Amino acid sequence: VSNSPSGLWTKNVMRDLRDVTLATQAEMLQKMKKSITRIDGSIKGKKGHSSRTSLSKAQAKMEGVGSSQAKLSREIEMAFAPLDTLAVLSAYNNASNRVIFMDFNGTLVLKEPTGKYLKREMLGTVGNKPPTEVIEALKNLCADKRNTVYVVSGDTQRSIEDAVGHIKGLGLASGQGGTIAHPLKSGETSRSWKTFDLGVDWDAVKRIALPVLSKYTARTNGSFVKLTPTSIGWSYYSCDPEWGSMQASHLVVELKQTLLGAFDVRFVTLKGVVEIVPRKLNKGLVVTNVLKSTNQGNPVDFVLCVGDDISDEKMFTSVFSFIAQKSEIDFHSDNYGNIDKKSAEMDVENPPSSSMHAFTVAVGKKTSHASYFVDSASDVASLLVHMGGIKSRTMSWDDNCHDIAIFD
Repeated sequence: VSNSPSGLWTKNVMRDLRDVTLATQAEMLQKMKKSITRIDGSIKGKKGHSSRTSLSKAQAKMEGVGSSQAKLSREIEMAFAPLDTLAVLSAYNNASNRVIFMDFNGTLVLKEPTGKYLKREMLGTVGNKPPTEVIEALKNLCADKRNTVYVVSGDTQRSIEDAVGHIKGLGLASGQGGTIAHPLKSGETSRSWKTFDLGVDWDAVKRIALPVLSKYTARTNGSFVKLTPTSIGWSYYSCDPEWGSMQASHLVVELKQTLLGAFDVRFVTLKGVVEIVPRKLNKGLVVTNVLKSTNQGNPVDFVLCVGDDISDEKMFTSVFSFIAQKSEIDFHSDNYGNIDKKSAEMDVENPPSSSMHAFTVAVGKKTSHASYFVDSASDVASLLVHMGGIKSRTMSWDDNCHDIAIFD
């Protein structure tokens, strides 16, 4: 099955069947709990103990499939909290050296479908832009000398510059954190992009990978190669689905044979695209670099980091790593040096003197290293508008979307 063109479809069907089975088992368990609860009210002594024992055995049996996932879900449910906007605003207003990191697609703008993204890149047109109110809020935030604001995107340099590059004082990062452009200084009119040293001779990787990609491009009608400063991509989104998927699986095998061992790279497979990227490439590079440089002199006392997908997880963990390295903060660590990220973020409502407030926020409730979540990009926009002091009751999103009211 794994080698056939329809292998992915088969796996998805099996996954859906498993999900339905787990849901049915959970429903049966709930009914059994209610039944035994009624019985326990009238049965005492040995019989009551027997009913509870039966329930425990049934529960253990039903949780046998996917028990680790169930336990993880319960832990996430307990640790993951909805973002308290008032707490963020209170911490922000009381801070003197603030750093803000924002993902772009799915955070500052509504999530763009993968197909639209790939077609947009192929046509070379510009993607969505944040609402006007968010742009104004970012301008106000960047104009405050106490703030350092960066947009960290997986998009290209051109696309991110076209969307928000005109905002003075705003730092940018593209290519999943591989390149960074610090805020424009006085008198500068164009941004200077710098590429992180990721320990890979990228020119040598291209010399080996491009002939292989060209071979698969020639045999797969509609595919094309996409190059960025920190990645080599092969898009088959416009190809026949089964043929393109089969060619992509063969391509990854051949690339692994030619590149792994010689170069420290990894392969990212998304819907319609295969990418070769340095293994060290992640958005956490930007977070670490900016926090260290901003922490010189006046210590950072407020961090807000928001993202919506798996590529943003390294941003969250990098924030916690930075907190752990600040010697003046009580980390509430155990005897083994493990740090409780909730304790590291400090009590916002009753902060100690000289405390640091860090808010790592995932857009959408999901498995995440973040401590808080919001439901959608509209909630992120509302938060930024409040922080930026913009007075507005509606949000003018992209032309394809209806206005969304801002919550109070």
